[in-house]
Amino acid sequence: MAFNRRKHNHKKVGAAAKVKQYGSVFITVTGTVLVVVLVVMTGRWLGDTDNFPITKVNVEGGFKYVSPEDVQAAVMPFIGGGFFQLDVDTIKQALAEMPWVEAVVVRKIWPDTVFVHVKEQSILARWGEHGLLNRNGMPFYPTLESIDENLPLLLGPEGSHKHVADHYKTTNVLLRDLDLELTKLVYTARGSWQLEFSNDQVVMLGSENVSQRMHRLAGLYGELVNSRAGESLVKIDMRYDTGIAVQWQQRFDGGECQSIDACQQASIGGQSVGQTRKLVF
Repeated sequence: MAFNRRKHNHKKVGAAAKVKQYGSVFITVTGTVLVVVLVVMTGRWLGDTDNFPITKVNVEGGFKYVSPEDVQAAVMPFIGGGFFQLDVDTIKQALAEMPWVEAVVVRKIWPDTVFVHVKEQSILARWGEHGLLNRNGMPFYPTLESIDENLPLLLGPEGSHKHVADHYKTTNVLLRDLDLELTKLVYTARGSWQLEFSNDQVVMLGSENVSQRMHRLAGLYGELVNSRAGESLVKIDMRYDTGIAVQWQQRFDGGECQSIDACQQASIGGQSVGQTRKLVF
């Protein structure tokens, strides 16, 4: 009798364990299904463009060549999907393609705003006939009518923009105290440099020892300008190891100039200027 009672109790315990096990599985499955359904429904709700629409585009920055209205117009095609569908990187790319935009920051602000900060290009000089260089020496190409023709003109082979921009900055520093305004800088495919100034003077530097020649020019220029009364300095050729060649034009009372063949050879130290030979320019 005792054995049968224990056997009966064992069956009752086994049945209860199975019920508990099945109940646990049911709860787990049901809970998982509910979570999945909740996630799907939440995703659909958030993905509904009627929920959390973008209603504001705030634009900031210093504007001279680009207007806030231009920026807003460029952003508008991308805000129709609502806050959660808004692709910030796509907007950045679209704004970066605007020629006068150098850098841009785009952020979403909960729950309905896009914030845009624009940094315009800072102009260094013209680049070729159709472009501009920014202060970092990078080229950009706005509409031709927006390019100021009074800006200095830099010319060079394709891909040389950074090198030419750096040389332009260095040259301006060296000539800062000489009252010279650099209006044109030419860098040729052979590596030669030529400078032109607002007073129509031309300096030929060549391709070798350019920095040394620039320093020599800075030391000699004041003496050269004042060395010949009644004549104007026209061209300086620095492509010599032991001196420089200078071309002059004679000034008349009416202010006009007449070219003459006389060219002067100056010593490196600038101690004397004497006529030694003629050069053909």
